[in-house]
Amino acid sequence: MMEIIKEKVEGKINTSHEGKVLPVCYRCAQVPKKGLYDGFRVQGMFFCSDCQEELFTAEQGSPEYQEFMFLIKGIFY
Repeated sequence: MMEIIKEKVEGKINTSHEGKVLPVCYRCAQVPKKGLYDGFRVQGMFFCSDCQEELFTAEQGSPEYQEFMFLIKGIFY
């Protein structure tokens, strides 16, 4: 792990995302396809459009709905 950090600091690792701000979904931990415009933010936490669709279509009381409520409560409290 320290070797990777050292190589990054020394500039030996070249990534295609350098200098770009890429959001990561708070729920699924994936970078959305369209970047910042592919989801929404709540209190600084980003949710991708795929997770947003799952949230809006989840049945109240379902495990998915309960997971979202747990995550959203964690953001506000």
